[in-house]
Amino acid sequence: MNHRETLGYLESKGNEVQMMHLGLHRTVAMLAALGDPHLQYPAVHIAGTNGKGSVAAMTEAILRAAGLRTGMYTSPHLVRVEERMRVDGVPVAAGAFAALGTRVRRAEEALLGDGTMDRPLTTFEFLTCCAFLHFARRRVDVAVLEVGLGGKLDATNVVTPLASVVTGVALDHQQYLGDTVRKIAAEKAGVIKKGVPAVSGCGDPAAQDVMRRRAAAVKTTLLELGRDFHVLDARMRGGRCTMDLQTPMRRYAGLRLALAGGYQARNAALAVAAVEAMGARWGARDAAQGREGFPVTIDAVRRGLAGTRWEGRLDEYAAVRRTLLDGAHNPEAALLLRDHLLARKEGELHMVFGAVRDKNIREVGAAVFPLAKRIYLTPLFNTRTSSPEEVAAMFPEHRERMEVCKDMRSALRAAWRNCPGKGLTVVTGSLYLVGALLPAVQKSAAGRA
Repeated sequence: MNHRETLGYLESKGNEVQMMHLGLHRTVAMLAALGDPHLQYPAVHIAGTNGKGSVAAMTEAILRAAGLRTGMYTSPHLVRVEERMRVDGVPVAAGAFAALGTRVRRAEEALLGDGTMDRPLTTFEFLTCCAFLHFARRRVDVAVLEVGLGGKLDATNVVTPLASVVTGVALDHQQYLGDTVRKIAAEKAGVIKKGVPAVSGCGDPAAQDVMRRRAAAVKTTLLELGRDFHVLDARMRGGRCTMDLQTPMRRYAGLRLALAGGYQARNAALAVAAVEAMGARWGARDAAQGREGFPVTIDAVRRGLAGTRWEGRLDEYAAVRRTLLDGAHNPEAALLLRDHLLARKEGELHMVFGAVRDKNIREVGAAVFPLAKRIYLTPLFNTRTSSPEEVAAMFPEHRERMEVCKDMRSALRAAWRNCPGKGLTVVTGSLYLVGALLPAVQKSAAGRA
């Protein structure tokens, strides 16, 4: 397959959420046919309702700052599917992605032909296998893997990592993971494995209890934010944080974070704790192989956190109007966006909003809509999209400030046109929306640079 054919084949598999079939047997069978590439490098495995992408990006940046060749697998992508699998921060090239897709498709056809697999790989399973194979071919030193959905039955959960992380648990994807925090936590706790140190940022008592029970059941160490490691001081300036951190190993003073938002302090703490946790197991692994020890230093932690880039999350550009893109798509994430905007004491806000219909749009809108002078509602290029009319009907109290737009680009143009020079345009509600508008925002910002 060439690149276009590879993208077409992925599209033929259908929406990766709607066509999802949780389970590990297909992924295990495929990886065995590919030579088990996921066993050729150590990994860090990151689950959680919110923050797992930021924690993955910070972890990868720290490891790369230490001189390691890194692989990072995340989802969903914003603009190009190749963004999901990166080596040393660089997305896989289109030609290389097509070659990976061709290899996996041929193996898929063979496994279906001999009855080894019961059905074709889902979109996410297919991409996960491509990523594992890509990292093996590029001979990465370590891979940072973000769970797609849940944990226990997610396609990434075929690894035995050096460290596992659960960033936190909130209500999201209830139709797949359960209708309570405890049920969802049980799914995410599936990434915690015997002998693998686990790091938890769970604040909800029910989620904490689930993580502790899981760690005890598999007889492994659980490091909890607020109990075993602590953010001692977090100072905000210009929307970004400088923090002090106490871990079981040491105290870090004056860590500067590149990612915006006060909540990134806890994400940074989780990333540092994960890197420290994997260090001991890395050392034992290298000693057995006669290799040098774990190379991460305090300086690497500082440089990694100060240089982390993660687009689409409190991501601000000096475009036609100052524009902030944030893919907040559930109530917890929407509250974090609200708190960030309130802390910044922004003046007039104009908000572009679009969401998928299976999300809790009522609570997301309740958190962020009161901040906006005007709200521009748009459909998404997604089979799960809510219509602007559906969203408007949910919020009669805000209807006079809402404008129904035919598409995402027209919504952005309307927001820019009406937003005053000192105002802020906010794009939020879905990563699909952020990804669709990011190129236009970046192009505008580049033209004004």
